Amino acid sequence: MPCFKFVMTNVIAYDITLQLHSHNKKEIKYRWLSRDSLLVHPVRNGTNLSEPAVATNEEGVVLSLEDLPAQAPLRLAEGEAYGKRALEMSAPVLKAHQGLFDQPYGSDYWQKLDVFLPERPSAGPLPILAFAHGGSWIAGYKEWMAFMAPAITAIPAVFVSVSYRLAPENRYPLPFQDCVDAIKWIHDHADDFGGDRSRIYVGGHSAGGHLMALAAMRNDWQQTRNLPKDIIKGCVAVSALFDLRLNTQSSPAESQLYNAFLHTPEDGEAASPVTYISPEAPPFVITIGENDFPFVRKQAADMCKKLEAAGGEVIFQDLEEHDHFDTSKRCIEGGHPWLTEAARLMGGN
Repeated sequence: MPCFKFVMTNVIAYDITLQLHSHNKKEIKYRWLSRDSLLVHPVRNGTNLSEPAVATNEEGVVLSLEDLPAQAPLRLAEGEAYGKRALEMSAPVLKAHQGLFDQPYGSDYWQKLDVFLPERPSAGPLPILAFAHGGSWIAGYKEWMAFMAPAITAIPAVFVSVSYRLAPENRYPLPFQDCVDAIKWIHDHADDFGGDRSRIYVGGHSAGGHLMALAAMRNDWQQTRNLPKDIIKGCVAVSALFDLRLNTQSSPAESQLYNAFLHTPEDGEAASPVTYISPEAPPFVITIGENDFPFVRKQAADMCKKLEAAGGEVIFQDLEEHDHFDTSKRCIEGGHPWLTEAARLMGGN
């Protein structure tokens, strides 16, 4: 069983429960009085780094990544391949990176998030990026996005990977409500992990990008959660959807996609970020690939134009030699345009 070293500095009283999972299917719980400088370092003496990282099922039993709860298959084989590759990229990060994992923001199994922290303590609170996975709203795991953590925390910033309830069992607005409830959790617990609650940014890939863009554009959910109206300071939407309203120009693929997510086609109006355009919108980075799905490309371009027309701040990236899944898998490559703009947006170098 891997052991762990805890390093605490500037100890000030607050109470936090940290759950770490080992490969022999035991759960370890610690309760500390500490501050945001709590660091968790795996000590690799004797640990086989090729072993899979772990997660828990609904009963709290520790599982390998290969045993995550089953989900509906994605429509495209490329999507299935992307999910497998994302887990492969994320496994070593989940094993080695410090953070707070499987933090519940609700009572449902899928209402959890993972908080990834920088390797070194910061002199002050750090910006936070809350990021939601894709999967056509019917599939996906927060563990998919762990591979992004080293690049984001190096900015430096705190990276939070959010999971949410999935359609068709949980149709709109439930996945959206989960994302804003996760933002509420992040805001309320920011001091616990060294985050700056006044600098919360959101983002996501594909369906997750849609949900977080919707959170960024709408201003009707903050007050009921005792949050400031401008809690979201920016959005990085990667190959996201912005308009779920079906019309005569909608492709069969779009119809199938939206019908699995929405209760009725009429819900498309309320579920579309593009219908909430206003001068108060936070800054956006909208990213697509030149080989992305045609309707994704069109919606991204339309969203960008409408944000600009309303006086909003928006960066539009159309990445060469990227398809719908490359925009996610490659976004953390050194010098990648998306990583550069994400760092700029959050005030990094």
